[in-house]
Amino acid sequence: MNSKRRNSVRILLVFIVIISIFFPSIRSFYNQGTNKEFIEKIENNVISGNIKIVRLNHKSGFNTTSISRSPGASGVIIRKEGERYFALTANHVMTEMDNVDKTQFVTMRYDDQDFTFSQIKEESFKGSADYYMEFPEIKVERTSEKYDLALISFESDKEFTVVTLAENDPEYGDKVAAMSNPYGKRNVVTIGHIGNKKNWSFEDEAGKIQYPIIKHSAVLSEGSSGSALLNEDLEIVGINLGGNENILHRFISGMAMPIDQIRIFLAEVEK
Repeated sequence: MNSKRRNSVRILLVFIVIISIFFPSIRSFYNQGTNKEFIEKIENNVISGNIKIVRLNHKSGFNTTSISRSPGASGVIIRKEGERYFALTANHVMTEMDNVDKTQFVTMRYDDQDFTFSQIKEESFKGSADYYMEFPEIKVERTSEKYDLALISFESDKEFTVVTLAENDPEYGDKVAAMSNPYGKRNVVTIGHIGNKKNWSFEDEAGKIQYPIIKHSAVLSEGSSGSALLNEDLEIVGINLGGNENILHRFISGMAMPIDQIRIFLAEVEK
């Protein structure tokens, strides 16, 4: 192989590496820019069905009690009975810590401000623990490691949108949207497409459970776990469980529990 040809091969390899690293970002930018109407439709109709879940960890020490909090995760309202709302999220969002005395979960409405914003607006300083304790406490109705799903409930006199469950799984290539609370942000809507023709098998970290998930390209990040994956009719087609990243920690694909498995989980809850 002559030097000219070797240089061409090197250039081609570098180009392939660059594309593989930056393609997901380019794809996401394109999806967001070309689907503004879809994003606005979600923001105008169902964004108040998106909730933020905050875990409060109570721990006692020598004559002291401290409360720490998680950055937060996501969930979506699926039913209302009186002033009690029922929501879906991921099971791993609701796990309790072993080294604390008590784990408490509270829920925040889509327009509730996070603690940092409350400090700016309040004349008197309020600690983060006191601030988050004011939000409705979550009751865990049912969890399942098999589906990595949790059904939770809480009482509130505020209005939340109830988001409809889709009847059928999305198909390969269908346009979808993730509605979530990625770390440090609220009510973020990202657009993507279904990337597999049939449910993809995914193992848990211990290799004990096989999750029949769907893959998609709507960007997820920390805090998106438990969020809704919506179709163009604003129906829930999946609950987001996590995502895959490349070596530079750039998003590649999202993973969601499909609606057929969600319905099986909910049917088991009702038994």
